[in-house]
Amino acid sequence: MKKLVKNYSAIVYWHLSPAALHTFILKPDSPLPIVLAETEFSNQTQRLYKFENWVKDWNEQYANSRKGKDDSQKKEINWRDNLEGMLEKLSNILDISAIVTEINNNSIQNLILVPHRDLHRFPLHALFPDNFTITYLPTAKIALKQSKLPKWNHTYNDSTVKFLSVEHPFRSGDVSLEFAEVESEIIARMFPNCTRISSEQATQNAVESALPNNYNIFHFTGHGEYNFHNPASSELKLVEKDKITLENICKFDLRSYQVVTLAACETAITGDRTITSEYVGLTSGFIGCGVSHVVSTLWTVESAASALVMIEFYQGLQQGKTEAVALREATNWIRNITVDELAKWYTEQIAKLPENQSIIRRFLQRQATNLTNKFKISKTPYNHPYYWAAFTITGNL
Repeated sequence: MKKLVKNYSAIVYWHLSPAALHTFILKPDSPLPIVLAETEFSNQTQRLYKFENWVKDWNEQYANSRKGKDDSQKKEINWRDNLEGMLEKLSNILDISAIVTEINNNSIQNLILVPHRDLHRFPLHALFPDNFTITYLPTAKIALKQSKLPKWNHTYNDSTVKFLSVEHPFRSGDVSLEFAEVESEIIARMFPNCTRISSEQATQNAVESALPNNYNIFHFTGHGEYNFHNPASSELKLVEKDKITLENICKFDLRSYQVVTLAACETAITGDRTITSEYVGLTSGFIGCGVSHVVSTLWTVESAASALVMIEFYQGLQQGKTEAVALREATNWIRNITVDELAKWYTEQIAKLPENQSIIRRFLQRQATNLTNKFKISKTPYNHPYYWAAFTITGNL
């Protein structure tokens, strides 16, 4: 693991045993891992007990919020309203302030987080100060395998970069995702060498035929699901009853991909059951197939916020930012943008669209108008962590 620690980075690795919760920190200037708060064993046991109770509370509130979509909005609001408080409790349980104190010097700019078991399900990056650039790793072993891959010698504004876009596969009974259409249209126009698989064309055969064709970026807008009972059956949902599972994905050599973006609901992990061993899901599956970076989400993200983050993320890549920096800046941007600034952003995006995209142009104009009518221009409508903390990036820094 020490091989992954460069001059400006550190690794934070958590371990959950049946009896304790430990935190290990690897820094470039420390010959051995630092064991955080190495005190009496009973204290670590107490920390595990608090964490397990916290997970139960999270599971109950989040499960109610998902049911709330069909039943009552009150249940959904409960989880969202409590999200900031829940994350503060998790920060205290994991003693994030002590971790920051241990690594907080001028040389450490990047953090690699290696969660364990249930910790994969939560936005640990949101517990740290904004000045760190943070990526996740499913395991250190996968990262060491990644480090042996050939270096990518292109930039994202290179016209030869091959882009594969699978766009909001439609299923009977689904709600129309207008913002997903806007997201796909704007992002696809950034990459001249783009293959687009539209909503109706997104069959299992079409996606599986396209994936191994040496693309550099795969962008998926739609829905995903994690299968706790059989992780190999975790899936990206395609048109009607079609799907592509983790088992299917793992058959491919995907070493040509620098970025896979799963701009879908809950593609990182879902559910309210306990992970009892190592986490294996869609994200780690893509990484294991040779993909350098995977961007995914931890919960059902509001459509507009997701589209805005994704568009800013790709614009950041084309400006020469690294993948982790581009995502950090995109989420910080949406977190702090005011209504007035967002209305101007909509106007700028409208100006970039051709005249024949009249439906999307009118949709964006309505959004800008609704914003300015609904909120004060100084308000930051997406400041709540529900809108930005779900986005994660997995892969080597």
